[in-house]
Amino acid sequence: MSMPADWEALARYLDGESSPEEIEQIEARLSANPVDRELLDALDTLTKRMADDVPSDLDVEAALARVKTRRNEPVVHSIEAARERKQNRQPRWLGIAAAAVIAVGIAGYLTLYRPGKTSVQQAAAPSSQMLATGVGAIDSLTLPDGTRAVLGPLSSVKVAKGYGVDRREVEVRGDVYLEVVHDSSKPFTAYANGVAIQDIGTKFTIHSDSVRGVVVSVVEGSVSLQGVPGRNGGVVLKPGERGIVLPGQRPSVERSTPDDMAWMKRQLVFRETPLTDVAESLRRWYGIQLRVRDASLANRHLTATFSGEPPERVLEMLELVLGADIERRGDTAIVRAKR
Repeated sequence: MSMPADWEALARYLDGESSPEEIEQIEARLSANPVDRELLDALDTLTKRMADDVPSDLDVEAALARVKTRRNEPVVHSIEAARERKQNRQPRWLGIAAAAVIAVGIAGYLTLYRPGKTSVQQAAAPSSQMLATGVGAIDSLTLPDGTRAVLGPLSSVKVAKGYGVDRREVEVRGDVYLEVVHDSSKPFTAYANGVAIQDIGTKFTIHSDSVRGVVVSVVEGSVSLQGVPGRNGGVVLKPGERGIVLPGQRPSVERSTPDDMAWMKRQLVFRETPLTDVAESLRRWYGIQLRVRDASLANRHLTATFSGEPPERVLEMLELVLGADIERRGDTAIVRAKR
């Protein structure tokens, strides 16, 4: 930022805790420097995402130095704020410093979907851009061509450099729902764990993780699903179909279910789901690491639906369904067979 970076003063300003004199000083500087106001707005929304997730070993001084040296580069614009989580948060100035590194490290502007507001549209993305969500957060964005993406918890969309010039490519992780604006002259392709998903005019969801591999469910239109290049073949998915690509295997096709979209309603639906998959979902939605200590439980499956219950209630239900004892230690839940 072109104005001196007094991070504690900025944190007080963003939290509404500044004195009238301090507000007047900061507003005067922001009025004189519109780019600074854009950057501060972007940092405000980023820190609300990052408040609980700032690394304890973050080198703040190095972060601030990088911000200072790159302060004149383009910044991320109009990032939609996720839910603000204020419990046990790090000092706000530390989050601002960390977010500043991210903001100035992403060149260009990222166009986001905001209900009730007009999005700034661009012909193309000049450089790579990324939106990522935190634990339990759902967010959305609109790409320069009008394609809409909704992200589930701990998920991300990285927009390739030059998006919209002669091709449209993104890289996704976690849960992502896409409503793609079709353009046969510039095919839209999403990559997940090395798997290529190409739009043929459609709405579809992508799930990717190290446990389940890649799962693509088509709502409307059709999708070409290509496995890892040189190793796996491809299939074309139609509405109501789900394609699955496990590591090292060819894509398979089965019928999709409404459960594939349940996460968009903040529902966790498990149907004979292995505990390894359950553990991955709890990590993304609640930030809980599920550790199964007994081999007798490791192969158990779970059938249950959760709709916004607090983590304590979810763990209680797991105890009942599994017939197990679960001990909570901070962000870790240890599962053992009942004694």
